[in-house]
Amino acid sequence: MHVKNIQQLKELREILDKNLYAGHTLITYDLILDILQAHLQGRSLTIKELCTGSIKSALNTRKHIDLLIDDGWIVLSNGLHDKRHRLVNATDKLILLVDELLERQ
Repeated sequence: MHVKNIQQLKELREILDKNLYAGHTLITYDLILDILQAHLQGRSLTIKELCTGSIKSALNTRKHIDLLIDDGWIVLSNGLHDKRHRLVNATDKLILLVDELLERQ
């Protein structure tokens, strides 16, 4: 059973490696998981929340947020009350990829 689980994890990693931008790191995976979790809970995260929740520097985390935006995986929108608080949202592209990954299970 453990061998099968490890194999599935490797397959998922290979799919993500093929689809994500060149140079992605574990930060990218953490960001995707945090953004998707918020999406499933019906809320959006701010850039500040993502940066402060990261184990890496805010500058490095922000670089990967920008790469995810440039590659069409996430989008930013203005907060309802304050445009300084940009909200991060998953795009359909990201949600469809994750749905495909989960269907492989």
